[in-house]
Amino acid sequence: MLQGSFKRFRISIHLTLLSIFIIATGLTATIAIGLNYYFSMSIASESARNSFQMTAKYTRDYLSNIDDSATKVTKILAQNPSLLKGNILTPSSYQSFAQIMATNPIFYSIYIGQNNGDFDQLINLAASPLIRKKFSASIKDRWLKVSSSAQSKLETVQYLDKNFKVRHIQQNKTDFDPTQRVWFQQSKNGEIYKSEPYQFNSLQAPGLTFSTILPNTKHVLALDIALSSLSSQLQEHQLPVGSEVYLYQENGELIATSNNQISQLKVPDSQPLNLTEQEKQFIAKTPALTISNSKDWVPIDFAISGQPQGYSVDIMKLISQLTYIKFDYVNGFTWSQLVTMFKHNELDALQAVYDTPLNQKLGIISDPFLSMPFALVTQPSDVPITQMQAINNKTLAIAQGWSITPLLKDKLPLINIIEFETPLEAINAVKTGQAYAALDSYIILKNIMSQNFIDDLTLQPSISFKPLKIPETLHILLHKEHSDLLPIINKALNHITAKQKAALHSKWLESNVNDAIFQSINVPYKSLITEAKKSSVHNNLIKKTLSNTEYYMFISPVNMRDKVKTYFAVVTPYNTIIGKSLEKVKLSMLLTALCLLCMLPISFYFARFIANPVKRLVTQNNLIKHRKYNEVQTSLSHIKELDELAESLTDMASSLYQHEENQKKLMESFIKLIAQAIDDKSPYTAGHCERVPEIGIMLVDEASKSEKDCFSDFALKTENEQREFRIAAWLHDCGKITTPEHIVDKGTKLETIYNRIHEVRMRFEVLHRDAEIQYYKQLLLEPDSGSFYQQELKRKHAKLQEEFTFIAQTNIGGEYMGKNKVEQLTKISNQTWQRYFDDSLGLSPIEFEKHSKESKRKLPATEKLLLDTEQHIELRTNNTNYDPNFGIKMTIPERLYNRGELYNLSISRGTLTTEDRYKINEHVISTIKMLDNLPFPEELKNVPRYASTHHETLIGTGYPRKLTADDLSIPERILVLADIFEALTAADRPYKKAKPLSIAIDIMYKMVLDQHIDKNVFELFLTSGVYITYAKKYLPVEQLDSVDIDKYIKVKQVA
Repeated sequence: MLQGSFKRFRISIHLTLLSIFIIATGLTATIAIGLNYYFSMSIASESARNSFQMTAKYTRDYLSNIDDSATKVTKILAQNPSLLKGNILTPSSYQSFAQIMATNPIFYSIYIGQNNGDFDQLINLAASPLIRKKFSASIKDRWLKVSSSAQSKLETVQYLDKNFKVRHIQQNKTDFDPTQRVWFQQSKNGEIYKSEPYQFNSLQAPGLTFSTILPNTKHVLALDIALSSLSSQLQEHQLPVGSEVYLYQENGELIATSNNQISQLKVPDSQPLNLTEQEKQFIAKTPALTISNSKDWVPIDFAISGQPQGYSVDIMKLISQLTYIKFDYVNGFTWSQLVTMFKHNELDALQAVYDTPLNQKLGIISDPFLSMPFALVTQPSDVPITQMQAINNKTLAIAQGWSITPLLKDKLPLINIIEFETPLEAINAVKTGQAYAALDSYIILKNIMSQNFIDDLTLQPSISFKPLKIPETLHILLHKEHSDLLPIINKALNHITAKQKAALHSKWLESNVNDAIFQSINVPYKSLITEAKKSSVHNNLIKKTLSNTEYYMFISPVNMRDKVKTYFAVVTPYNTIIGKSLEKVKLSMLLTALCLLCMLPISFYFARFIANPVKRLVTQNNLIKHRKYNEVQTSLSHIKELDELAESLTDMASSLYQHEENQKKLMESFIKLIAQAIDDKSPYTAGHCERVPEIGIMLVDEASKSEKDCFSDFALKTENEQREFRIAAWLHDCGKITTPEHIVDKGTKLETIYNRIHEVRMRFEVLHRDAEIQYYKQLLLEPDSGSFYQQELKRKHAKLQEEFTFIAQTNIGGEYMGKNKVEQLTKISNQTWQRYFDDSLGLSPIEFEKHSKESKRKLPATEKLLLDTEQHIELRTNNTNYDPNFGIKMTIPERLYNRGELYNLSISRGTLTTEDRYKINEHVISTIKMLDNLPFPEELKNVPRYASTHHETLIGTGYPRKLTADDLSIPERILVLADIFEALTAADRPYKKAKPLSIAIDIMYKMVLDQHIDKNVFELFLTSGVYITYAKKYLPVEQLDSVDIDKYIKVKQVA
C-alpha cells in the first residue's frame, strides 16, 4: 500500500529541485517574516504602551496641576482681605480673577457667594467654545461679569472685552441663591472643598467647583472648572485612530471621555401654544423655575457629569418650547435631598414623581406623562414572583425619599422595608444578602443593571400590588404658589404629539437604543472596572475581546484628591496598533513572493545542470532495466558525484551483462543436460531432444527471411527471441523425464520391463510337450493305432506352431488388429494348461499384496493360455484435477496400467494400450507443469507455451489442449512439424523402422491434408531445403532418396 502511494505521488527531479529551492527559500522567508512580525508586534505594542504611559502621565500631571492650581489659587485668593469692600467685589479683585484665568485657561469662572444671597462672578469665555456659544458672546467679548441678588431676584450680566470695557449689559430675573448650592453649604474655613460634577447654574453645563470660606466671614470664594474643557483636553491627545480615552472612578462612573457619545436620536421640536394674553403675561413675570435633576434614575431623570438627561428632562424641554416657561436644573444631590430642598422652598418643582397622598400634601401635581410599572430584583435561585405579597416576612430594599414608601409600609406591614440612598445601593443590598429583593420601576432596574454590568441577579417581570392601588404614573410636582402655571403645564403635556412620544420612547425606553447615553454615565466596558482593581496590570497593555472585537486596554491610576479612586484608561482596537506592522508584514510577504516568482526561472535553469544528467542516468538505467547492456554509455557531467555515478552505472551494466551471459550459458547447459538425460534415458529416443531444435531453428530462420504474405508479420530478429524459441525447442519433451522407460521403449504389445512373449511361448512349449506325452500314453494303450496318433501329434504341433506364430506376429503390432483377429486371439487364449507350482512364491511385496487379493487356487491349477487377471491392473491414485489455467482437455483413462496379456495383444494398432498412450501423452502435461513453475524472464515468457503445443493440430484433435489454427502461432506450428519429421526419420525407435526421406515427406503431406501440419510451414520446409539439409546431416545414406517436392507445394489446405 505504501509503495503504491509513493508511485502515485512521484514528481520530476526538476520539480523536486525547484520545490526544495522554494521550500528552503520560503522557510527562510517565513522565519524572517515571522521574526519581523514578532519584533514589529513587540515594537508596536511597546510603542503604544509608551505612548499611553506618556498620555496617562500627561493627563495625570494635567489633572494634578488643575487640582493644585485650583486649590492654590483658591487658597491664595481667600487670603486676600481686599477682595470685598463693604460686601462689594472691588474692581481690582475682578482684575486679579481675570489675570488668574488668563494664565489658567481651563478655569471657567471665579466668584464669591455672600451669606445674604448676593453673588458676584467673572466668567472666562476662552475656557471652552461651549461657553461662548451658551452666552451668545461675540468674538470680541473676553469676559462675563455676573452679579445677582437673592433679595431683588435680578441678575445683571456684563459682556466685557479684554480691556474690561463693557460691550453689552443685560438683566434677567432669577431665583438663584448661592447659599442653596452644594459648594456653598459644604465649604469650610481653612479647607478647600472639591465638589462632584454638577450642573452650573450660569452655564447650565456640568463642572467641578473648588471652594472655601473667606476668613472672618460667612462668605464663600469658589473657582469653577467646566468638564467640557477636560473632555476637550482628552480629545486632543494624539492617539491611534479609534482610540477611546476615559477618566473614571473605581465604580465605573465617568468623569470625562474623548468619546462624544450623546445619542443622535432627536425628539421633534414643538411649536408654541396659542396662549391667552393673561397666560403670556404671567409666564413673562415668572422667573426660571428651579427644578430637580436626579443623579442616577436612568433613563428617566439623571445627569451625565452634571448634564441633565432623561425622558422627563426632554418632557421639560418640550414644555419650554410650548410655553416659554424656563427651567433651571439643580443636581448633585440625592433624591431625598432634592425632596428636602423642595419642602424648604429651595426648589420650585420636582420632576418625575408619583401621585401619592404624601406628594399631594407637598404641592400640586400635573397630569401624568409616563406610566412606569414596578418590578423586583432577586437572587437567581429564587422562584418567580408576580405578587408583592409573596415577599411577606422578607426584607425589601428601596431608594430613599420615595413618596410611595409610607404607602407601602402602611399597606404591607409584613414586609421589612429598608431605604438606601440610591437605587444602585438597593440592588447591591440584594447582591450582598442584606435584602431579599429590591423594588423600583422595571425600566429603571433594567438600565441600572445593564450600565453597572450586574448579571448575577434576576430581574423579575412586572409585579402586581393587587388588591392595593399603587400609582405607577409619573407627574410634575409644583408648589401651590405656582398654581397658575399648572394649567399651562397640563395644556403643554396634552399637546405633546404621538410622534414626539414615539421619539421619546425610542430614545429612552427601547433596548440597545440608549447604549451611547448609558455609556456616557459609566464606562462602556466591564473590564475597565475589573482590571482597574488589579494593580499588577496597571500601566501595561491588556489584550481583551470587547463586543467580539480585539482591543488593547491601558489603565493607569490618577490622583484627583477625591474620596474614591480615579483611573485613566485608553481602549484602542488591536488592529489599529498592529495595523502598520501587519501592513509591513504583508508587504514583506508580497515582495518575498515576487522575489520567489522572479527566482523560479533562474532556479529552473540551474536545476537543469542536475536534472539533465540525472535524466541521462535514468535513460541509461532504463537500458539496464531492459537488459540492453551493450547500449549503455557513460553519461558525462560536471558534477563530480553524478559523474562517478554514471561511471558506476556503466561498470554495473558491464558486470550485469557478463553475469547474465554466464547465467544464460549455465541455463542452456542445464537445459541441454536435461534433454541429454531424457535422450539417454532410452537408447531408442537418443538424440531426439537435440535434433528437433536443429530442425526448428533452421525453419524459423527461413520463416523470418521469407517474403511470403503468410510470414510477412513474423520474424525472430533479436537474440532474445531466437533464444526463446531455441530453449522451447530443447525443452519440448522435458516432461518425458516423468514417463516410465518401459512405456517409452515399448516395442511389443506384451513388453513391460521385459517382453512377456517368452512366457507365452513357454506355455506353448508346455502344450507342445503335453501333446507328446498324450501321444505316448495313447500309444501304450493302443499300439496298433500308432500311425494315427502320430499324425494327430503332428497336427497338434503344427497348430500350436501356427497359433504361437499368430500371437508372436500380433505382439509386434505392425498390422491392424481387426475384429476377426481379436476373435481368433480370444479363441486361442481359451486353451488351458496345468500349473503345478505356487505362483505366490518369489514375489515382491507389492506383487504379493496384489496376489493376496485373489482367492487361493488348489494345485495343480488350470490356467488359460493368455491371462487377464486383477494382478495385471494398476489403479490410478494420483490427482488428475489439473490447474484450469493449463487448459488441459485430455481424456484420462480410469486405470493407470492394464498389463493383461489378452488386453495388450488385442491392441488394434501399434503396441500401446489406451493407458500406455495416455502415459506417453502425459509428458506434455508434465512439461507444462514443470515449465509453468519456472520464473522465466520477460523475454522467455513464451517458452512454456512453445514447448507444450507440438502435439496440437489445426483442427483441435491434438493434445493436451485441443487447440485450433487460431490458437497456434508460427513458432508453435514449426515445432509441430519439426517433432513429426524427426520422429518419422529417426532410426532409433523401437516400435518402427526408420522411414526413407520420401516416405516421411509423403506421410507429412497426408498430415497436411488432415490439417495436422500447417500447409505454409510444410511448403516452406520443402522450398527452403531445410528437409534435405537436415537429412544430409543426420540421416544415414540409405534413407536419403529423391523427393519430388513439386507435387506437395501446390497442395490446398482442406478447410
